[in-house]
Amino acid sequence: MRINPIIFGVLVIAIFMGTILGFQAAGIWSVSGKVTSGGEAVQPSTADLNSIKGWMTLDQIATTYNVPLADLLTQFELPADTPATTAIKDLETDLFSVTNLRTWLQARQDGSSAAPVESSPVSEDATATPEPVTVQPAVDENALPTPTVHVAPDRTITGKTTFQELLDWGVSKEAIQTAMGGDLPPASAVIKDYVTGKGLEFSPIKTALQTEVNQVK
Repeated sequence: MRINPIIFGVLVIAIFMGTILGFQAAGIWSVSGKVTSGGEAVQPSTADLNSIKGWMTLDQIATTYNVPLADLLTQFELPADTPATTAIKDLETDLFSVTNLRTWLQARQDGSSAAPVESSPVSEDATATPEPVTVQPAVDENALPTPTVHVAPDRTITGKTTFQELLDWGVSKEAIQTAMGGDLPPASAVIKDYVTGKGLEFSPIKTALQTEVNQVK
């Protein structure tokens, strides 16, 4: 007996969708990448800083890498009242990004793992040299603190860099298209605004474009 092709196609789709829904209901199917097959939230790995993703929260980073939240906010000049539940990608600035966060955490890990320097034993016959006394200059309590100004190095992509600047720096249209994964955007467009407007994450594209800039001699 021949089965009507339309009926056969409907049966195949119904079985396929039923299998997926069944696995999801059983908690062994996940497509978001944010939860495990057991339904638990995916956490960053202390052994792999590349496991940090833009959708992860400040609380996950602070807890996993044993970093006080206040230190993290201060380091990247983020508002002190930023909720710990905020996703990293929602806080990106010229100073703060997933890439910069990984670099900072790596530096903290390298510093904490450094072996302490042992002092050399001092001979009892050695003549002790008095330490010089340093006179601290008087502090004017009424003086205003000097604001910290972060100036990006030349040919460094920031949140205000445009595609025209990349072209002016010598990056080819083909290299930009490859990094963007599509046609060349309008030259006057700001890279960060264009990328986020497309629903993409700015950090990996910024890294790819910066690599192209660094290769231009």
